[in-house]
Amino acid sequence: MRVSDKMFYDLATKNALDARDRVLTASQEAATGKRVTSPGDDPSAAGLIVRDRTQLIRLDAINQGAGRANDELSMADSNLQQLSNVVTRARELAEQLSNDSYSAAERGNAVAEVNTLFNQALSLMNVDFNGRYIFGGTKDNQPPFDASGNYQGDTNVRQIEVAPGVLEDSSVRADVAVKGVGGGADLFATLNSLSTALGANDGSGIRAAFASLDSVNQQVGNALAKVGASMDAFDAAQSIAASTKLTTTKTLSGEQDADVFEATSNLALANHALDATLTASAASFQMSLVDKL
Repeated sequence: MRVSDKMFYDLATKNALDARDRVLTASQEAATGKRVTSPGDDPSAAGLIVRDRTQLIRLDAINQGAGRANDELSMADSNLQQLSNVVTRARELAEQLSNDSYSAAERGNAVAEVNTLFNQALSLMNVDFNGRYIFGGTKDNQPPFDASGNYQGDTNVRQIEVAPGVLEDSSVRADVAVKGVGGGADLFATLNSLSTALGANDGSGIRAAFASLDSVNQQVGNALAKVGASMDAFDAAQSIAASTKLTTTKTLSGEQDADVFEATSNLALANHALDATLTASAASFQMSLVDKL
């Protein structure tokens, strides 16, 4: 075979292989519906696909985390609302029975109700939601308050990501809301003192509970406001995550998915091109052989 014939043969072979590769690519696109299945298909698009897939995973994590946090905060909100009712009732009893016209027996009869309010407050603060004590900070594997109302949790506040790099509080510092850490009043100590004063027919002691109960009510109100703000943030996070996920999914589809009609058309064209290449090569080789004869 002359050099010119070898060059022609090599070129024809390359053209045939290229045409076959185009057929294989078009067949894969038509069969899978994917334009990019490996980095080699389109390196630039492959990088964008990896980025968007990572984004979708993170958005799912944000959505799930915000959902769980909102569920816990809903429980916290409900229990703090009930705790506010407990404090309000204790304040009503203290104000009513502070009047010295009440007898020792009448005041003594209220001791049982105040003790019941103490136990209600304890139960509300020791709520267990899905296996976690939500008022214990990050020390959430045991009740945050003991039988005497002593706080056994920690001072940490759990946080959840609401946007890439943005965190929101997902728990309440019960030591501040209930125990008055940082300059407030201790609900459990106040209820104990009120119970003792009622049992001892101590009008001054009963009246001394006013300020503390008012302070606790303010502390609980502040905690409720923080819970409400966090719930709004988590609602917004879920909404934004859902919207962003939809947009990202559409973008990802455009980056990796093949147009079904275009893929079918490309496959037909690739097959036609392969047939034409093989036919032209075969005809040329026949002519070359005739020349030699």
